[in-house]
Amino acid sequence: MNPDRTPDEGGVPPEPPGAGSFDELAARLNALRGWNGVSYRELHRRVVRGRRAAGNPDLPVFNTVYRCLRPGRRRVDADLVADIVRVLTADETVVARWRQACQVIAGHTADSSWVTVAGELPADSTDFVGRHAELAAITGRSPVVVIDGMAGVGKTSLAVRAAHRLARRNGTEVRLWADLRGYDADRAPADPLAVLDEFLRRLGVPGGEIHRLGPEGRQETYRRLLVDRRPVVVLDNAADAGQVRPLLPDRPGGSVLITSRRRLTGLAGARAVHLEAFPDSESLDMLRRLVGTAEVAEDTEAAARIAGLVGHLPLALTVVAGRIRNRRDWTLRDHAARLAERRDSLRVEDELENAIGLSYADLPAEAARLLRLLAIHPGRDVDTRAAAALAGVDPRTAEELLGELVDGSLVQRSAQDRFGLHDVVRVYAAGLARDVDAASARRAALGRLFDYYRHTACRAMDHYAPHERDRRPAVSTSDIPAPDFADAAAATAWLDAERHNLVGITALAEEQGRREDAATMSPILNRYLYNALRFADAEIVHGIAVRAADPMVQASAYLSLGAVYLRSNRYQESIDQLKQALTRYDAGGDRASWARALNNLGNAFDRLSDFAAAEDCYRQALLVHRATGNRTSEGRALGNLGNSAMRVGDWDKAEAYLDEALAIMLEVEDRVGECLTYGNLGTVHEQQGHSAEALGHYRRALGKAREFGYPFPETEALLHIGVLLARLGEYDDALAHLTEALDLARRNSLGEFEVKVLNGIGTALGGLGDTAGSIASYREALAVAEKLGDRYEQARAHKGIEQGAAVAGDTGMADDHGQKARALLAEIGLRSSVSGES
Repeated sequence: MNPDRTPDEGGVPPEPPGAGSFDELAARLNALRGWNGVSYRELHRRVVRGRRAAGNPDLPVFNTVYRCLRPGRRRVDADLVADIVRVLTADETVVARWRQACQVIAGHTADSSWVTVAGELPADSTDFVGRHAELAAITGRSPVVVIDGMAGVGKTSLAVRAAHRLARRNGTEVRLWADLRGYDADRAPADPLAVLDEFLRRLGVPGGEIHRLGPEGRQETYRRLLVDRRPVVVLDNAADAGQVRPLLPDRPGGSVLITSRRRLTGLAGARAVHLEAFPDSESLDMLRRLVGTAEVAEDTEAAARIAGLVGHLPLALTVVAGRIRNRRDWTLRDHAARLAERRDSLRVEDELENAIGLSYADLPAEAARLLRLLAIHPGRDVDTRAAAALAGVDPRTAEELLGELVDGSLVQRSAQDRFGLHDVVRVYAAGLARDVDAASARRAALGRLFDYYRHTACRAMDHYAPHERDRRPAVSTSDIPAPDFADAAAATAWLDAERHNLVGITALAEEQGRREDAATMSPILNRYLYNALRFADAEIVHGIAVRAADPMVQASAYLSLGAVYLRSNRYQESIDQLKQALTRYDAGGDRASWARALNNLGNAFDRLSDFAAAEDCYRQALLVHRATGNRTSEGRALGNLGNSAMRVGDWDKAEAYLDEALAIMLEVEDRVGECLTYGNLGTVHEQQGHSAEALGHYRRALGKAREFGYPFPETEALLHIGVLLARLGEYDDALAHLTEALDLARRNSLGEFEVKVLNGIGTALGGLGDTAGSIASYREALAVAEKLGDRYEQARAHKGIEQGAAVAGDTGMADDHGQKARALLAEIGLRSSVSGES
């Protein structure tokens, strides 16, 4: 009996429900194989036969099937699990249960939100040959083309070549590319909503605005932005039609190219292009391009045999060509003989794995080890320093090893000097890593990588946010030195390039039992993730810190999450997180951080129009800031108190707070606070009937904001000027300022200003006699205010609609909105009325 065959004569077959991890699921699947008495080899043969019979071109190699039943996977291929169960049980009800178990476990991971997207196409390969008929079919007039075929057949290379041709022909400026990761061995397929998020950013939509959109809103915005722009979009490695459907434009005019290992159905209007292996002539053309025309001409028969031994697959030909270039003392006949020997001795049934395995076998030990370690890296690509940390060598040695891997066509180098693996090579090398390298060695390598990323992130943040250095933990140095960041721009560029790796290594560190170390990444990356509006990443990183053992680390993470939720207009969630932070800071005696959290809590209450609660938070925070001598925070608290007094119409109190706040801000050179406070003082003077003084303060705020490049106070100053001019009857000038403010608010995701500007535009349009336009603007303001939960601005919008409807003679509409405005004002405790004029 085969040693991998363990028949079970009795009992019941193993079932998947209850499996809490992919390791548990793999163990049960292997037990099902043993229960049926089927060897690993026979199981592989049955799966391949089943897929061939079903017309599925994605035929897994033996190792792929074998590893699906082994531990150590961060994800599994649900389709492969289903096919394994199908050949073992032939019961579709049982198959459905196993597939559902895969989906349930995958739902507990955050991998799907980590996506690889670019606003430009990958470089077109200079080694591309053939595929003339397929290129003609793809570059025809079909708006959507699906290129399918087995792994290594050249789908991505063909899609990139065709995409460049289409972009040149269409003269398009919009070029988008995404790796949908449908066949990644260790990570879940990319969430199409996360891909939409990244696409929208590259189309100029601010992150904060994206986060206010639901799934349908993101799709509508994406499709609207592509209209008449003739985009070229490449969706690489799609798992199924459902993954790509949300990413398709809804009107003709552009081109979408999709690659997948399976034939996708159900995509309306899509044209299918199926790729087979190269014909003999194109295989030889590729070898001539990669190895040399003269070398192939010396022994065309041997070259043809090499092509046949690797199945005429472009990826396999590329890998073998790398080996030939590195072994010039061997003839082509020698290489052909070695390929045949390895195939026969290992009984490998897959030509692609044979080619990769042979090139791997030729690598020096250190280069082979680096390849295996790169395959278990949690990100998609690395630079030389990260590779050095992973391998435990110096950067110069790492550069040499990476050069050997590039020369052997096992690693791909990008134009930015970053290095990545083809997904097939990654699967092969990751399997070797689990077989060859001890678990302790793999953990040590990933530990070195984490230490390098954490140390370098700290150095980058020292340039990015030097004023918050005291809020970041002191961390140990790394054996690999951080890059020498010349300035904040260089630090930001590194953070942008490594963001996915930083989040991925943090999650992996927690998985491997280094939760307390992983938690330190929360305060390190906090300001960057917040400013970059990377809220999904922030939730992952801060969520890890919340699970740390140290209550003060938890408190910091809750404070950061509270700020993220406040910034993304999730006010009640923000309040919940900030209260958690306050409890821990209070217990730990950290009064300064407690006051910071309390100030943020006041801002959340203010957004929900609970002005009394907001003022109470600001007062308590002010007392602590004064006691600890934090003048900057003291000035901000006074400014918040002034703003709170303004909200309830206590103008004298507001003026006193704001004058005191402005004096402190000028003293400590708090430029942002200075701009905002000038604006608020302008509002006070405006409400006191001093329009000239108010306009002077507003213009001073605008000038300062533009001088220092602050979009937030610039938007507010433009808003104030526009609203005041509308009140003075200068409606055309008012509209000019308000339109500029609306553009800034939307570009910078300033929802709280957007709603105020829309209400102001309603007033100006009403003054110009455009009643329909006025009502429309108020309705738009109402929709935004309802999303934000801002009841005060909702009341203003209702009041504006009431006034417009009265002018139009629609008494029913006027009465309805007037009642809603009064109800909202009573609900938030304001006795005075508001008008649409603000």
